[in-house]
Amino acid sequence: MRYHLNIILLAIRAMIIVIIVYTGMQLFKAYATFLNPTGFENTIREEFDTFSKGFDISQGALPYFYILYAILLGYLVYVLITLYRSFDRLQKGEVFYKKQAAEFKRAGGGIIIFAKCKYLLFCVFGVFFFRSFSIFIKEIPMFLVVYFLGKLVLVLYYLAEKGTFLKEENELTI
Repeated sequence: MRYHLNIILLAIRAMIIVIIVYTGMQLFKAYATFLNPTGFENTIREEFDTFSKGFDISQGALPYFYILYAILLGYLVYVLITLYRSFDRLQKGEVFYKKQAAEFKRAGGGIIIFAKCKYLLFCVFGVFFFRSFSIFIKEIPMFLVVYFLGKLVLVLYYLAEKGTFLKEENELTI
């Protein structure tokens, strides 16, 4: 069991580091697009598959998109740190403790909130500012993967809640 938990902890650590680096890249892109907003038209067309070259795209919105996405990624880092702490305590042998269920619920709910907000961010900016109507379909697979991961963590919340209840009940009975 410890071996599997060590791998999970390692994977969460790696995800946190990669997301922090990716957040820094998003902030750098935001800074670069603030300095030269007209030089990123090809970037917009590549990332968002714009509908037609004839449509006007709002290049001034790109820095705001990058900033909002970086904030959203920062929120995901916070949620993953919460999840890491829960698994770390599990790995140390604290199987059912008082706040374990609440930590899993907070992490699972946070992952689901991240999935929904990311999908909305990409769809709103893609449609209204960058004229990409295919973004609705393009973002669905990633949304579903992250959403279901959040649901799996919520299943852990339910199991931890029931386990804590059974542990308390077992301690009261003689």
